[in-house]
Amino acid sequence: MKIIYYIIITLVLMVGVIRADETKVFRWVDDSDYPPLIYRKPDGKPAGIFYQIMKEAFQRMGIPLQVETYPWARAQKIIAEGKADGIITILTKPRKQFLVGSVPILRVSEHIFVNKNHPRVKEIMAIRSLKEIRPFRVVETIGSGWTEEELKGSEIIWVPTMDNAFKMLIKGRADIFIANGFVGAAFLQKKIKDKGAVSEGYKSIITNPYPLRTISFRLFIRKDSPYVKILDDFNKIIQQMQMDGTIRHILEESHLPKLEGAFNKE
Repeated sequence: MKIIYYIIITLVLMVGVIRADETKVFRWVDDSDYPPLIYRKPDGKPAGIFYQIMKEAFQRMGIPLQVETYPWARAQKIIAEGKADGIITILTKPRKQFLVGSVPILRVSEHIFVNKNHPRVKEIMAIRSLKEIRPFRVVETIGSGWTEEELKGSEIIWVPTMDNAFKMLIKGRADIFIANGFVGAAFLQKKIKDKGAVSEGYKSIITNPYPLRTISFRLFIRKDSPYVKILDDFNKIIQQMQMDGTIRHILEESHLPKLEGAFNKE
C-alpha cells in the first residue's frame, strides 16, 4: 500500500510540474515609444498594433503573455541578456546569432524625413537609394542596428528618441532622419495637434514619398527559450489572422495616417 501511495503522490507532483510549465508566461519586451506599432500608455499599460496582434495570437494558442515596454536600447539589452523570451523587430546579423524569427507579422516602408527649409532639400527629396544618403548627416535613434549595418562610413548622429531626431532636423543640426513612415507621420501629427510655438517647428518636416526600403517585423524568440518550440504554431496563427481579416481589422481600427499629406499643412 505504501508503494502505491508513493506512486500516486509522484504522479500528482509530476502533473503539477507539467501544468506549472504550461502556464509559465511568455515574456515579451519591446519599445515603450514607437506608436502606433507599440508604446506605453500614460497609465503604464502597453498598446499599439503589435500589442493587439500578439494578444490575439497568444490567446488563440492558449499561452499566457506578459508584456513589458522599455526604451528601445534597454529592451534589446534585456532580450540579449536572456531575461525575456521574445521581442518584435527586424533581422540583423547580431540578432541572428541568438534569436530565431517568425514569419512577417507586418511589412512597412521606411522613408526619409527632412526639413523643408534645408538648403539641399531638392536633392534629399530626389534620393532613391542608400548610396545617395552617404554625403548627408543622418540622425538616428540609439539601438537602430539596421543603420549601423547599412550606413557604415556615413556621418551618423545618435540620439535617445524620435523626438530628439526630429528636433535635430528642425534646428538644422542633421540633414536626414530615416524612419518608419507610419510611426513618423503619427508622431508629427500628434506634435502639430499640440499647437503652440513648439508645434511650428514640426510643421517644417516633410517626407520623401519614395519608400527607401520595406522591412518585415517578426517575432524573434531566444534560441535557448523553452518557447522557441511554439514558432511553428505562431506562424500558422499569424497566417490564419491574415487570411481571416483579423490583422486587417486591427490596422483599420488603428487609423494609420496617410504618409502623403498627413501633415505639413500650414
